[in-house]
Amino acid sequence: MRFFVFGMSVLIGLMVIGSPASAWWNDTHGALAEKVCRDFNCSCMNEIIEWSNIPDDKFKDMINHHDYDINKDCPESRYWRCPTENDFKASQKVQEFLDTAEQEEDCSVWKNIAIASHYFFDTKVFWHNVQDEDYFECHKEFEEQVNSFIFEKDTDWTVCSCGICVNYDELTPWVLEFEDKIGFLDKVYDTTLIVEIEETTLFEQFIVWVKRIIGSIF
Repeated sequence: MRFFVFGMSVLIGLMVIGSPASAWWNDTHGALAEKVCRDFNCSCMNEIIEWSNIPDDKFKDMINHHDYDINKDCPESRYWRCPTENDFKASQKVQEFLDTAEQEEDCSVWKNIAIASHYFFDTKVFWHNVQDEDYFECHKEFEEQVNSFIFEKDTDWTVCSCGICVNYDELTPWVLEFEDKIGFLDKVYDTTLIVEIEETTLFEQFIVWVKRIIGSIF
């Protein structure tokens, strides 16, 4: 009993220390990648969320998470600077991992597709298309709000930050565009992005929460 109490104290401590206001990221990228996995009837659903967040959690290569296109509309603002030259690092990463996926087998295919999806969906975020943005007031605020709605399985929302807005209905077309790039596999279904939460016990929900917190730390 003493060990159990100690263990619970450690877990709670980790939650308090590591509870990230920062989490875009895990839930949003995970939900988008899960839809891709379901649509292609992939057999690696249990790992797809973790794999889709490898660029943030393992690579930490933030320099590769943007696409700068000088031909895109970019309104002037004190909150960001419009790019002055093209730099499609994220799109290059998408193609790199899709090319690798095509050469792999079984779940290694889907690990690479999930990683590619992260870079692709980052290209769809305004804040990954501009430079020197106000991270805390604009970028972080935007991603936190979207992530919160995805985590809550909410489908009726519009998020605006520093004058830039996105709504739930825009997410599915992003997924369909990414799926079109997976030309070496056959799509089977067209599922909904948000799947209803199954009935779970309070303890099961607690364990999921703990895993999310620990994963965000390490």
